Amino acid sequence: PARPGSPAMTLAPDQAPEFRCIHCPRLLHADELNRFACRVCEDRAGEQLGKFIDLYGQLEAALTPGSTPTATGHVSGATKTAPLPVALQPLSLRGPGGIVDSLLGIEQRWRHALNWHNLPLRGGYESSLKGCIPVLANNIGWACDAYDQVGADLKLINSLHQQADAVVNGTREQRVPIGCCPVVNDDQVPCGEKLKVSPFANEIRCAGCGTRWGREDWLRLGAVIRGLAAPLAAAA
Repeated sequence: PARPGSPAMTLAPDQAPEFRCIHCPRLLHADELNRFACRVCEDRAGEQLGKFIDLYGQLEAALTPGSTPTATGHVSGATKTAPLPVALQPLSLRGPGGIVDSLLGIEQRWRHALNWHNLPLRGGYESSLKGCIPVLANNIGWACDAYDQVGADLKLINSLHQQADAVVNGTREQRVPIGCCPVVNDDQVPCGEKLKVSPFANEIRCAGCGTRWGREDWLRLGAVIRGLAAPLAAAA
């Protein structure tokens, strides 16, 4: 991101990547220019971190094949073999290399960057997760503000959360991208947040700036983004 002494924010968005969040394509606001990640991504990661302990516990109930919409014990492509005694996806998320090991890896990297002691011994997976989550949640602001590798960690947190949520709740990404939000701020800088929408939605809302569009407007929004400088009028 921009640092003190950087030029004024006058370049076109595609010419000024240093003014964008390291994790999402949104242009940083004036009060975010010394950060690596925007506050939208920080808040989203904080919310996801807060759900991991419950999701991890719920994954145990999903270990039985067929217990959840996505808990399957069949090997992909196998048609004549019996189902495995446990569901593969929740097992991989709860076992070695899954949620706990991945989040501990993030904590260890942050500890190293902060010149802290190495990871303490906390016991098994569940106790390790319960000890790790508060450390990450309490320092997500620091990471987004000052840790230049935070983009990869935000991506990992988001991926783990999506996988666990898909197993436990059957959540699937059903939205399609229609472009980047064209709404400009007081400095005439476009928001740039990626817009995704369900084909059945009556309204969409930009996660970056909060602008809302009704169905007729968002159906035309893709063409507007490609062809016009000004955005459509936002719904109240």
